[in-house]
Amino acid sequence: MSPVLDRLLSRVVPLALALGVLMSLRYSGMGVAAQGPESTTVAVGFMLLAAFVGGKVAARMRLPRITGYLGVGFVIGPYVSGLITRDMLFAVKAVEGVAVALIALTAGGEIQLDWVKRHARRLALITSSQVLLVTGTVLATVLLARPVLPFMPAGDLALAVVIAMVFGTIAAASSPTVTIAVIAENKAEGPLARTVLGVTIIKDVATIVLFAVALTVAKDLLGEGGGEALGTVLTRELGGSVLVGIGFGVGLSLFMRHVARDTPVFVLALCFAIWQVATTFQLETLLIALTAGLWVENFSHARGEDLIKAIERLSLPVYALFFAAAGAKVNVPALAALWPFALLLASVRALCLWAGTRLGATLARAEPAVRRYAWLGFVSQAGVTLALSTIVAREFPTWGADVQALIVAMIAIHELIGPIGFQFALGRVGEVGAARQDPEEPVSAGRLPQAVT
Repeated sequence: MSPVLDRLLSRVVPLALALGVLMSLRYSGMGVAAQGPESTTVAVGFMLLAAFVGGKVAARMRLPRITGYLGVGFVIGPYVSGLITRDMLFAVKAVEGVAVALIALTAGGEIQLDWVKRHARRLALITSSQVLLVTGTVLATVLLARPVLPFMPAGDLALAVVIAMVFGTIAAASSPTVTIAVIAENKAEGPLARTVLGVTIIKDVATIVLFAVALTVAKDLLGEGGGEALGTVLTRELGGSVLVGIGFGVGLSLFMRHVARDTPVFVLALCFAIWQVATTFQLETLLIALTAGLWVENFSHARGEDLIKAIERLSLPVYALFFAAAGAKVNVPALAALWPFALLLASVRALCLWAGTRLGATLARAEPAVRRYAWLGFVSQAGVTLALSTIVAREFPTWGADVQALIVAMIAIHELIGPIGFQFALGRVGEVGAARQDPEEPVSAGRLPQAVT
């Protein structure tokens, strides 16, 4: 037996045995029911183990480990095998919040404002060209496809415009979570990794602002206004998140400077606190943690590199469980019913990402590798997009649930394809495993956490 096959079997067989044990317990009723804290603990523990092994198997197949995490979650989730129920997934909500905070804290610790200032033109051009092209084209596509989309109104043009506007706005978002994790897993460093990371983070903030504007305009068009003014919403959710993030950043930098003991435990507790504060006061977890990490790297005596090293020691189980839970949430019935429309909109979005990235990178005179391959780093969508679709379903109950189902179907496509495409791009330009820094580019992506490996 070849060594590769032997190592592959050594990972697949334990996973199959664990799966068999869980299935026997789950369906025999001997301790793992659909509900209950004990059942949830066993199921979540199994999901973590299965995700870890799935990531190893994916790596052996030269796929991103994230793909393995997502695939395992998809198979054991409530829509396929039912081994993990919706109630069990709800128990992972805190882990998901901590994971988002941890990933955003990592991203903030990687942002060096000197580099951002030197490349502000590039980042601005790529971001703006992507957002404008994706939003406008997807909006137009939804309007043109109005006769065949089951949830589009036949005689209400104002409502059709609102729905199309919501789709266009959400389609512009990408996933910082997946971007950072793929860069970390591949130990990537270089112009492509840096550019994709910078644009993704900036675009994520821009999408949140754009969505808040679109939501307010939609309510006005439909006569459902009367709530908070747009300025109030933006001030609270964005400005408030930044201010709270600075507070967390100051606290973290003081701890790292004067205590510097058991830093991983402190960081984990800090991420949980960030998620709790954001949930309680309706702020943005991503923006709070991003600001905190940026403060440590750029405005304190502590070093972002020390923060990243602390995160490396605790991020693997958090990331594995986070992405496995994301895969388990893929709504298979919705995807089966809406896949032609989801595939159409996903294809239009991908084409616009390619054209927008190419246009912005060309205008910015970016490196050929960035112009040719950077668009593959923006395909993935995950947490932020899912959160925005949830807001739509809550704010517009008459049609929002149908829109959310189609957006979730698109997310499923993007989650499965995006990490593979981005890893391919990093490999093509030779940035996978890059250890030497370009002396003119003293940044960022090379210090991303290696715990996802």
